[in-house]
Amino acid sequence: MNKDLVQYCPALFEDETLYSWVSRWVIDTPKPYLGRILTELLGSRGKQVDSTFPSFIPELEKLSGINAHKLLNEHTVIPFFRSFVCESNYHKVISLIYSGDTKRIHKYLSITANRVNDTSELLYCPKCSKCDIENKGVAYWHVKHQLPGVSACVKHGLKLIPYVKQRRSLQLPPQDLSSSVLTIASPESLKLAKVTECLLANSFHQLDGERLADIYRYKLLNIGLASESLSVNQTELRTLLEDFWAPVMDDEAIADIFELGKLRTFPASIFYHSESQHHPLKHILIIAMLFEGMEELLMFEQSVFDYRTKPKTLTEHEFDDNENVALNTLRKGHSLREASRNSSLSVGKVKQIAVINNIKIDRREQCIFEGERVLILEKLKRHEKTKSVAIDMGFSVGAVEQILSQNPDVVEARLKRRYWMKRYIRRAKLLIAMRNESLNTRHAIQKAASVHYNWLFRYDKKWLYRHLPPKQPWHKRNKS
Repeated sequence: MNKDLVQYCPALFEDETLYSWVSRWVIDTPKPYLGRILTELLGSRGKQVDSTFPSFIPELEKLSGINAHKLLNEHTVIPFFRSFVCESNYHKVISLIYSGDTKRIHKYLSITANRVNDTSELLYCPKCSKCDIENKGVAYWHVKHQLPGVSACVKHGLKLIPYVKQRRSLQLPPQDLSSSVLTIASPESLKLAKVTECLLANSFHQLDGERLADIYRYKLLNIGLASESLSVNQTELRTLLEDFWAPVMDDEAIADIFELGKLRTFPASIFYHSESQHHPLKHILIIAMLFEGMEELLMFEQSVFDYRTKPKTLTEHEFDDNENVALNTLRKGHSLREASRNSSLSVGKVKQIAVINNIKIDRREQCIFEGERVLILEKLKRHEKTKSVAIDMGFSVGAVEQILSQNPDVVEARLKRRYWMKRYIRRAKLLIAMRNESLNTRHAIQKAASVHYNWLFRYDKKWLYRHLPPKQPWHKRNKS
């Protein structure tokens, strides 16, 4: 029978789920009993074919000849979890899948602890299905449409259509799309889908929970939802998240997260238990609200941790041998560069030692060498402030700004990031102001938050008009 199954093995399409592939395989096999085919194909008829974590990859690899690594990384949602799971747990998950034992996977991914269960639906985009039929001859289930919290097709900007899972039969998306209704997806659902797909497609470094919580705190400090001591106003943040994600609250996974702990657990647990392993969707709901995407988050991360890095006050016995050499050279009245040469430390590090020990430095006229120029430019590309770069490298602000001006692409990138940061803060401040029920007209909102309103009117008018109350008719304005 296995030889017969091999000859009916269909081609595996790009972004196709394993459930979709197995369904087409079974449908194309001319055998009368579904249970018998599944037993010979997957090793047992009792295996859950539409599971998020398939336990039959070894069997599929053996029959199809397609590498298990390819099946897992390109045709399941498992890579989506990688950035938010510790490396050892992720390797255990991969090992369990390759061995066909998936019962303990939920434990290592903390899915059970986070109370986020598999949804009861499969989702498809009618336009994607139409393209599949035209190009491949059949509509199939796409991996990116089955990601937790995703309810929109990024490619076509449409709301995904749900299809209830059938446990006793194998299903493909509807092949007749003549009666399908096309619904434009909300901007919020599209943004969530973009961030989620980005995590699936790209191999980001592990996003440590405590580090992420710190990034959120600094971002919230920028928009007035955290104090100078980085204490977060959890009530305001919860309200802001609920308002922002209101258009996608009908999604099962998102609703589960907001309902945790009698509506009190999220997002507080992200901050109070940052060392714990949380479901990726919890982080994504915060990330997609606070940032334009993963790229902006990583840029902000760089700036936050550069800002937080301050020289420690060290006593002499805490320095290592090279640092003591530099310290002794400075105390003899030599320059920073002389101390740097003698100790094999960077000029910036030597200057740090001098500042800590209150040593006055005789500085020669500045001359920036090529290696230092490259280092300064790298720091500027990471969006560090010119003043902090100048202090760190031991040069004047003017010298750093001159290097910056010689690289217009870096200047443009820094300006764009500054604009994104400013735009986000203006948007958030205006949304906070609009929570006041008395501000129910555009004029009232403009008066109450004129700085933010006017900035958005000038630089972000489409977003502003999309979030303002509807225009009032002229006769009502006159009465008021």
